[in-house]
Amino acid sequence: MPHLDVRLLGPLELRVDAAPVAIPRGNTATVLAILLDEANGVVPLESIVRAVYGLDIPQDPETQVQNTVGVLRRKLGAARDRVETVGRAYRFRVAADELDTLRCRANEDRARALRAEGRLEEAVAALRDALGEWRGPALADLSGATVDGIRRRYDEHRLALLERRIDLDLELGRAAEVVDELRQIVAVHGTRQRFTALLMRALHGGGRTAEALEAYAALRERLADELGADPDQALRDLHTAILRDGPPQAGPGAPPLVAEAPFPRRVPAMLPRANTRFTGRTGQLRLLDGHLAAAEGAAGLAVITGMGGVGKTALAVSWAHRIAHRFPDGQLYFNLRGFDPLAQGADAAAVLGEALVALGVEAHQVPAGLDERIGLYRTVLAGRSVLVVLDNARDAAQVRPLLPVAPGSFTLVTSRDRLAGLDATEGADTVPLELLSDADAWALLVRRIGMDRAMDEERAVLRIVASCGRLPLALTLIGAWAAAHPQFSLASLADRLDTTTNVFRVLASSDPASDPRSVFACSYQALGSRAARAFRLFGLHPGAEVTVAGMASLMGLPAADAEAALHELADVHLVDQPSEGRYTMHDLLRSYAAERITEEVEAAERDAAETRLVDYFIHSARAADTLIGLRGDGVDLGEPGPGVLREPIADPRAAAAWFTTEGEVLLGLLRRPELPGGDVNRWRLGWCMAGYLTDRSVGKELFETQSAAFAAAQRTGDGFGQVVSLGYLSAAAMFLGDETAADMHLKRAMAMADDLEQPWAKGFVCFAHCILTARSGDDAGAVAFARQAGAHFRASGDSFWEYRAEWVAGWHSLLLGDLDEGRAVFEKLLAVSEALEIVPAVANSQLGLGLLAHKEGRLEEALERYALAASLLADFGLPLSVSLVSELVGDVLETRGDLAAAAAEWRKAERACVEFGVRWELERIRGKLAASSR
Repeated sequence: MPHLDVRLLGPLELRVDAAPVAIPRGNTATVLAILLDEANGVVPLESIVRAVYGLDIPQDPETQVQNTVGVLRRKLGAARDRVETVGRAYRFRVAADELDTLRCRANEDRARALRAEGRLEEAVAALRDALGEWRGPALADLSGATVDGIRRRYDEHRLALLERRIDLDLELGRAAEVVDELRQIVAVHGTRQRFTALLMRALHGGGRTAEALEAYAALRERLADELGADPDQALRDLHTAILRDGPPQAGPGAPPLVAEAPFPRRVPAMLPRANTRFTGRTGQLRLLDGHLAAAEGAAGLAVITGMGGVGKTALAVSWAHRIAHRFPDGQLYFNLRGFDPLAQGADAAAVLGEALVALGVEAHQVPAGLDERIGLYRTVLAGRSVLVVLDNARDAAQVRPLLPVAPGSFTLVTSRDRLAGLDATEGADTVPLELLSDADAWALLVRRIGMDRAMDEERAVLRIVASCGRLPLALTLIGAWAAAHPQFSLASLADRLDTTTNVFRVLASSDPASDPRSVFACSYQALGSRAARAFRLFGLHPGAEVTVAGMASLMGLPAADAEAALHELADVHLVDQPSEGRYTMHDLLRSYAAERITEEVEAAERDAAETRLVDYFIHSARAADTLIGLRGDGVDLGEPGPGVLREPIADPRAAAAWFTTEGEVLLGLLRRPELPGGDVNRWRLGWCMAGYLTDRSVGKELFETQSAAFAAAQRTGDGFGQVVSLGYLSAAAMFLGDETAADMHLKRAMAMADDLEQPWAKGFVCFAHCILTARSGDDAGAVAFARQAGAHFRASGDSFWEYRAEWVAGWHSLLLGDLDEGRAVFEKLLAVSEALEIVPAVANSQLGLGLLAHKEGRLEEALERYALAASLLADFGLPLSVSLVSELVGDVLETRGDLAAAAAEWRKAERACVEFGVRWELERIRGKLAASSR
């Protein structure tokens, strides 16, 4: 493959195998610059057209761009294949060492890594190498608005690198060496406060304090004359510190030197796909650019506000993609669902947990409390340059915990609320988003339906734009409908829009023409009967997303029919598909769908659909729970009702992911005052969730679900259901640290179980008793209860729960010193579990044999068995169990005499207990740590 040498950081240069290539100036060079600016990335043809021609679009612009690309390929000769066609887009493939911007970024990344390791000399050298790629202003010999924008970004990047390099020089004690260089820079960039701050630090560090104060005075005068502004707070603080003769390095003009958190550094790239038909908003894009520039040296914050459907998300995502390269440490994106009518807003603690994992914190290291998560989030972001996009915020309180505070990051928030609290207390810059201008509204619609069709029916297009009230959501939906139905005249479409009832007028601000419902109705009325039914039923679904199986259950149809209906809705932009197999709907459309089903569907049909949906959730949760916990057949839920599909869940990891995604929906169903299927289904839901919540020691949610399940079982007179719910309530009480309540629940359960002729219920209560007894330190009592439980489970024919009881009996036998009994139990269980290929059972059997090896002094074998068990549990998706194996490893290391290593393992287990709220185990482990410290 021919070798390229391409340079943008100076005059445009391109060489193929060391031979220079003459690229014609004008559109060819501009297209080349656009493709290289997105090197190895796909650039849509529409984006190139917009970048090359701006508003002055010629006739058939796409063909002209295609011809320009043809010229570029001919000039490249042997390297012509580097310009690839990807659908209706292009990509320029180039290796990291073939393009100066990529070489610069590689050196920048190397410098950042070296800086984190404390190798400052090498970091400075890497930054000098990065800066050495510049040969003058970027693309110095090209002109045009697009090229000017690229040039400004690159040259701004050069100044940021220069600041970082000089800052490191100062940290290395080279104040005298950089003074002259800084004076030259300040002479050119007189109002860039960061360089003046560096100059002041250099002068003060070299003992030239009077000159440092003079530099500040000169900057203050320049700012007042040229911008009518004062120095920022950081510079004023630095000036005060110098006046007080504080240590030069303490001036806030320098970025704080924050120790890196002990986590692997990940670079998240979470931005959703940008809309390739994004149109207009030039003024708002400039405002955002200005707010970003003004935030230099601080944690910037901007808020896009406006009515629902006005295009806040589209603007935020489009701008975020444009400036993503300026945040080398990644981009975070979260939909906060602040104005979702059918779901609660996103919980700040949950969002912080996702953000921390995306930034490199392992899931088991994420703290449980909100305040702790906020602190760790801010610590991890300190010293990083990250773009944070918080979409669809409810209010300022929802946003505040998610804001970075250290310089270098920038947060962009979208909301229907003005979020005045962020303006008042956080200094947020606000970008109000109004309806599109007439020209941009026309252009947005025309881009969807095509110029030829628009020119053929000019008056109809103008009527449609007026009827849509220049609302981007309405224009996008109606444009999608028109594009999907080219056989219909635009005039007839305009007539339908004019006569559709405007009951959503209250959502259209003060403009009576901005009525999204007319567009929703137009799209809805054109659907086939199957897709229209799916659209209506979407309004019944209680979650933010619906799966194919969930929609099939709502409709009472096969999965293929439901999927076809969802695809039809997606084709006309009535639903989105954020991930494979999952569909979501805009909140205004959800409201409209809910109205449609209320007005058009009989109550009996609605009730039947909701009953099928609850049945879907019960049987899907049961299937997921069985995959994760292998809890056997203690409760027979029977088969799903007619027309109900279970969610196809492939393996334990997928099961855990399903519970994580649908957990709030399941809780929401339990909280309903009226649930289809009544109390029978309420108890079933509680049962299906209990095992998952127990395995993860989620005490609060387990208490809530089992309280609801117990009350439901009481109302129906279900003695068995009451016994089971009381057993799980005892587990919840244990997790919450209330041993008295746990004992009370079990005594009540045992009394009820004695009246039942069901051995499984007795076994379940005995098993819960053995866990509580073990917590009190009574190993003999735990063995006795476990053996009783095993006998009852054996009588009921439930081999899985019998295995659990036998395991507990074997474990506590070992703790009592009965090694022969423990050996017999665990060798038998290992043989059975390996024969049946039950991974958790194999892992737990290895734990028992590991404890036996420890008791018999075979320490290396014990460590090997524990390591194998931890690996199997990790593969099965049980992080708490994996972490608690560390306690056992620490016990072995203590026996071996390696107390420091033992304490390190116990601390791992301690962190897991804190994260999952496991109090009893936490007390035990902290007792070991306290003893080791003594």
